[in-house]
Amino acid sequence: MSSPVLDGFQIANSPVLGFGLLLTSVIGSLAILIYFGAWASSDRITDRATEAGITKSSVEAEWWEKGLLLTCPLH
Repeated sequence: MSSPVLDGFQIANSPVLGFGLLLTSVIGSLAILIYFGAWASSDRITDRATEAGITKSSVEAEWWEKGLLLTCPLH
């Protein structure tokens, strides 16, 4: 089955560029989500430590905070 022929519109080959851009967009969005989530987690842990008057390492982090901080290589 061939592609339909329309005036001024042709699909010469498979849509590799479109799928590549979609994949790049998804990966970039996940990276940004992980980065800002880890930033918020770190800030929450620091705030709890400051309020309690203890060190940051003594604060018990939530499971999702630990996960985001472990996942993000920049935090």
